[in-house]
Amino acid sequence: MAKSYLKEVYSGDTNDSRELYASWAATYDKEVQKNGYVTPKRIANALKDVVTDQSDFILDYGCGTGLSGFALQAVGFENINGLDVSQEMVSLAEKKSIYKNLKVFDPFTEIPVYPNQYKIITAIGVIGAGAAPLQVFDSLFTLLPQNGLFAFSFNDHTLNDPSYEKKVKSCLSQGYATMLHKSYGDHLPKANLKSNIYILKKL
Repeated sequence: MAKSYLKEVYSGDTNDSRELYASWAATYDKEVQKNGYVTPKRIANALKDVVTDQSDFILDYGCGTGLSGFALQAVGFENINGLDVSQEMVSLAEKKSIYKNLKVFDPFTEIPVYPNQYKIITAIGVIGAGAAPLQVFDSLFTLLPQNGLFAFSFNDHTLNDPSYEKKVKSCLSQGYATMLHKSYGDHLPKANLKSNIYILKKL
């Protein structure tokens, strides 16, 4: 019987989870899909409703094995590039033939993207407990051009830490962004987990 990683990942350290994801890669898709992983589809549908040109390039930050890219492609997005810290995850994403370009990078270095390169950046199931730390929010948001879109999610474990929602509210109240979409719904329903999804437009 394959090891279950869900409980382990949500109790883990967000500073560097590469070893855990390397071990999980081979069974990741099966485990999260068994638990009804739906956040990528929710974000893809929400983005489709606010994006006028689906040929715009998207950066799928923390693309993992490609489940988020698959959801984006399924609603009509044509040009998706993936970026992740796990070579094992990216190797599996490559086999799905979704991404125009895939890259692995060291999370303790700068994100290998230049400012204004992408009009749309997604971080689906990426920022929060067991994954990327909160400062990644600022790093990604800074890369967007004016009117660029940032689509991301915080699951229940992440929302238990008020600093994550506080970051979003601060971004809005200081006039850096406007909220195009926010909704609370299923994340991993068979594991009794929900998530907030967000789409911010940079001002």
